[in-house]
Parts: sequence; C-alpha cells; structure tokens
Amino acid sequence: MVAVALVHSTALMMERLPEKPPKWLTRGERTFAYPHKDWRKPRVWCLAFFTDGHERYGQRKIIGVGSVFPGRRSGTYERSLITRDFTALQWPLPLVDLEDAMGAGRRFLRDDGRMSPAAGDNLLNGVRQLRPELNKMLDDLQNSLGANPPTGEVGERLSLEKDAVGTLLEAFGADRDPLEAWQPPYGGNDPHPRSVPFLEGLPDLRQIEDQQIVHDYMRFPGMQGDDAVQVGWRIYRRNSESPHRLFVYNANRTRAETAMGVDMIYVNEHTRSVATVQYKRMRQSGRSWVYWHDSTGERELKRMEAVDEECRAQDEWARTSHQGSGPLGDPRLVTTPSMVKLCRTVPFMMNSAALIPGMYLTREHFWELLQRPESGGPSGGTRIVEESVPRYLNNTTFTTLLRDGWIGTRGTSWDYVIALIRRSLSVGGPGSVVVGMHRSEVPPGNRRVN
Repeated sequence: MVAVALVHSTALMMERLPEKPPKWLTRGERTFAYPHKDWRKPRVWCLAFFTDGHERYGQRKIIGVGSVFPGRRSGTYERSLITRDFTALQWPLPLVDLEDAMGAGRRFLRDDGRMSPAAGDNLLNGVRQLRPELNKMLDDLQNSLGANPPTGEVGERLSLEKDAVGTLLEAFGADRDPLEAWQPPYGGNDPHPRSVPFLEGLPDLRQIEDQQIVHDYMRFPGMQGDDAVQVGWRIYRRNSESPHRLFVYNANRTRAETAMGVDMIYVNEHTRSVATVQYKRMRQSGRSWVYWHDSTGERELKRMEAVDEECRAQDEWARTSHQGSGPLGDPRLVTTPSMVKLCRTVPFMMNSAALIPGMYLTREHFWELLQRPESGGPSGGTRIVEESVPRYLNNTTFTTLLRDGWIGTRGTSWDYVIALIRRSLSVGGPGSVVVGMHRSEVPPGNRRVN
C-alpha cells in the first residue's frame, strides 16, 4: 500500500513546481523549505497531492500530483521537502469536492503531511472517481513508489552498496538519513540490464552552489568520467556552513544478476589518505554465520597484499630519503589501505539507514584467521565462523578511526593507490565500486590546527 500525503504549497513551490526542471534533475527532483510538521513515521516517499495553499480552506484546490519525501528539520520553523515527478492538473480540483469520498477522514483535508492509511486510500479513490483522466498518471506513481525491494543477488549487492555509502557518510561526519529516501530507479526494457548503482535510487545531487563543484563531481582526482560505465554521483556536506564536502561515486559494470563483490574506497584529499574495504559475505549455516574462502577470495587477498607491501615500501623510501615530513610526521594506527568487512547476508531494506552488522579486519588479521586450525571445514574448504573471531572493529569504531585519519595510506603511497583506483574505475575494473572523496581546505577531526 502506497503512502499518501497532502502538501499545501508555499509561494515558492507555487512558482517553481510548474516550471520545466533542468535536464540534469532526474525526475524533476527539487528540494524546498517547508513549514515544519511532524509527519507520520516512518518517513517514506509518499504519493502527494499538492494544493495551492490558499489560506481559506473552502477555496483551497489540488493543483498537481507527484511524490515527496520529508527531510529533516532545517530550521526552527522549517524542514526540507524533496519533490519529484510533479505534474500540474489541467483543471484544479477543490478539496471540498472530496469531503464525501473522505468520510470520517475529511478532517485530514484541513491538515497536511502523510495521511493515515485509510484516509490516504479514500483520498486516492476520491480523486480517481472525480478525475478518471488522472488514473494512468496515478498508476505510474503508485508503481514507482510501491515497488517491492529487490531480492536475490541484486538485493544482496544493493545491501552491500548501501552499507558502503552509509559507512562513507558516517566516516565523513554526516547523517545517514539520505539512505532512507531510496526508491527503485526507473528501469528500461532490457531483460538483462546492467547492475544499477545504489546511488541511482537516492535523491539527486545536493549542495551544488557553483560551476566549480559541478566540475569537481564529474571528475575523480586527475581522471575524466567514463561514460561507458553506469555511475552515480552525489555530493553531501556535514551541514550548510561546513567547508567539508563528500563526493560519493558508485559504479557498476556487470549485469545485475552477476554483480557480486563490492569495494568501498575512502579518499581524504587533505590528509592524502586512502582506505579500501573489500566486502565478504557470510552465509547462515545452521545457527552460525560462515564466510567460505574460495579461489576468487584468494586472488583478491593476494592483490590486497601486493598493494599493502608497495605502500610499506613507499613509506620506507620516504623515511630514508627524508621526503617532506615523511611518515614520521603523519602517524597512523594502520598505515596500509586494505581492510576486509565480514558481514551477514541480509535482505535489502528500504526506508532504513542502518549499517549491516559486521566485523572490520585488517588484511593481515583476515589472513591470520584463515590460517587457524579451526578454519578447516568439516567437508574440506576454508572458512571463518563468525563467533570464532575474537577481536574486530565494529561499525562505530571503524568509522571513527577512518574519520579522524588513523587508518589508511600516507605520504608518497597516496600517488600509488590513487593510480590503482583510477584503474579500478575503468571499464575493466571490478563489478561494483563505491568511492567517497572527502574534499576540504581544513583538516579532519583529532588534529591540532596551527
């Protein structure tokens, strides 16, 4: 059942919503400041009927339909309201004409925000009866809002990508609330579509104040965007005044039914620090959660080891040749970039910003767990059982260390890893990559500012 909301348009909404939106705004998505109101929970995308906001209820009319998502409070008296798919009605519909269809729920016509399920159903049915020409449009909106969450391999991959994006937002110091606004993006007629990035289902680009930012988000450091790859871009700030910007890039290259692994990459330009996370899924086996290590996992582990060893060599070269401040001037708890997250295989959850429960391990720790005697499976093979891992970093500890620059490359190893990232973002790269690029003129937390 789709959620239904009534939105009494502000003066700016009355002026801007009927305008043809810029082409770069997918589905005409725009954000407005809206008088604050505690919408019914959970906060979800709603099929919305927009009124002209006339101060006298008896003269108030529905002027358009679309969909909305209530954002967080943006001031003492206002909240952000994301709108999309707005279509103006050729003939406005007076609210009083809907009172009979609303029955006891007619009181909701004087209110705004998300309606109760019964009142929303009555309003939707009433509009359909009075304006049957709107049925096709309302059907399309209901289909786009009421789609079931993706399942199977596609749903599992989206769960990992959502977790990667949420981890980047958490490490950056921003709210994970945008994850709640995810909706399935429109698909084409291809029965075997390419895997759509998770970011494609999130609200469109934010905080674009000038052309320089537009230029920035179209490019990874030193690299032009690759049109042969399906990508998603989003820009986030910690708050409206913050000098910190997070550019999140989400690329998929394989077909939806074969996309499996997800890499998360966190790039902090100010500290020249890069950390990477390879997601490893645990499957339920009886009462336990188990990761099974196979030949693909072994190849990935070898690649991570080669990257870490090269970063150590770069650090040693910087130390002995006294290049700049060298590694001694920028200490890390973990000086290599490669990490692993062992996480449970969970269904893809819409309207949720929660991170997947899991265990963050350094590459060395992951390798040691695979060498333990108990890693042997009862019928052969190598495994890691969840309850057998004595120590690990949880979501909170990992994102805190990442945010404050205690994990990742330093100094000259930055150039080496950035070159590898550019290669991974090419058409021949892995199936799914989520990159967060933290750009700021000021240092991250936990650093002395001169």
